[in-house]
Amino acid sequence: MKKLSIRFRVGFDLIIEAEEEITDSALLKIMKINPKKENEYRAAPHKYKEITSILKEKNVTLITDILKDSALTHEYVTRMKLKLDLRPYQEQAISEFSENKGRGVVILPTAAGKTIIGFKIIEKLKQKTLIIVPTKNLLYQWIDHLTKYTSLLKNMIGQVGDNVKEIKEITVTTYDSARLNLNLFRKIFNLVILDEAHHAAAKETIKVLEGLPAEYRLGLTATPDRSDKGEELLFKFIGKPIIVAKISDLAENGFIAKHQLKTVKVPLTEEERVQYDKKMGIYRGYLRKRKIQIRSPEDYERYLIFRVNQDVEAKEALDAHRIARNIVYSSQSKLDKMEELLDKHSKDKMIIFSEFNDMVYSIGRKHLIPIITHETKSSEREEILNMFSLGEYTKIVTGRVLDEGWDCGSVNVGIIVSGTGQARQFIQRLGRILRPKEGEAILYELVTPDTIETGTVKRRKKADVI
Repeated sequence: MKKLSIRFRVGFDLIIEAEEEITDSALLKIMKINPKKENEYRAAPHKYKEITSILKEKNVTLITDILKDSALTHEYVTRMKLKLDLRPYQEQAISEFSENKGRGVVILPTAAGKTIIGFKIIEKLKQKTLIIVPTKNLLYQWIDHLTKYTSLLKNMIGQVGDNVKEIKEITVTTYDSARLNLNLFRKIFNLVILDEAHHAAAKETIKVLEGLPAEYRLGLTATPDRSDKGEELLFKFIGKPIIVAKISDLAENGFIAKHQLKTVKVPLTEEERVQYDKKMGIYRGYLRKRKIQIRSPEDYERYLIFRVNQDVEAKEALDAHRIARNIVYSSQSKLDKMEELLDKHSKDKMIIFSEFNDMVYSIGRKHLIPIITHETKSSEREEILNMFSLGEYTKIVTGRVLDEGWDCGSVNVGIIVSGTGQARQFIQRLGRILRPKEGEAILYELVTPDTIETGTVKRRKKADVI
């Protein structure tokens, strides 16, 4: 075999056409024979670099226009110069990324400067770059930071998302838009940066990683852990985990704020305890009767949620569990403790997190604190966040929508009203208060003893990420 061509099929795969039958075992492991056409093979686009590397070793002439013009043009190269000095752990992350042939998932806490690592890698590799983010907030934040920390002009940065479709040599898009525009992106970009990379392992977005031929892949996340164990897919399609510092290391060296983590035990009232025990008795009784063990969210769906239409007792158990959780997460004791903490930190800048919107609205209305949930209109949310950044508001109460994708500046107090078992969510919420500042930041976590909440907090702490 002296010559071989590779092109994109109209659909998804790479089409490989050879002059003669391919017998090389390394190639046959990553390609499938097309039984309908002689000497034609197919492969997933993410295998492109692996295929071309094998061909190069064997001195095979390759005919392809895939990523033919993937290098940044001169104007982008001269303007893509980082204006900041790198911190030692950022340099180490970039070094490990380079040693791994331009692939890897950098795991660092919020406020540690993961974005800056991404900028420096673009500068070093000089490749056309696609930056993929989960939210519109992050899309605009990356665009703003590219103009702030490099000499790129705003009109040099592409945007695909939020009703805009303009592709440039460096383009920022959302995961949803990347999936919808995959056929366009895969012809252009040889470096892909995946912010909040844990999102990329979701079933609907993993196709983006499979469908891009990009040689260089950088994931950025506070923690890659997923309840569905999808982090292994991240390492497969992006690269190995790169861990260069924990939160404690960064705080000790002054790169993030010094902080305290305070667990505050808030018991149920007598009436709440009676109701909680009753509902949990129904739930646990069903599990015992059906000999079910719940070890993951998937088990919960399989053995309860998916059975409610066929099993009346499953619905009763599910309803009982939901009510028990509401009692714990929205207890009167927590509202009373919130009032104490608000008085104590009346002059501090604070974010309050709750798993349940009912609790968010209760706190917001009672204490006249601006509320942000998934129901908040974009214009209203932007106004609240702007007023908060300017110091016109000193408190915000929110659900999950601010867990990621927002640089909140000088916040020094956070309160988690309901405990979370997810290490990633806890780190993201902690990250809201970790921007370097004078004084010490505090994150309170209100936990109800002798309830399901205690167990979720214990499971999270086993992750050893702090």
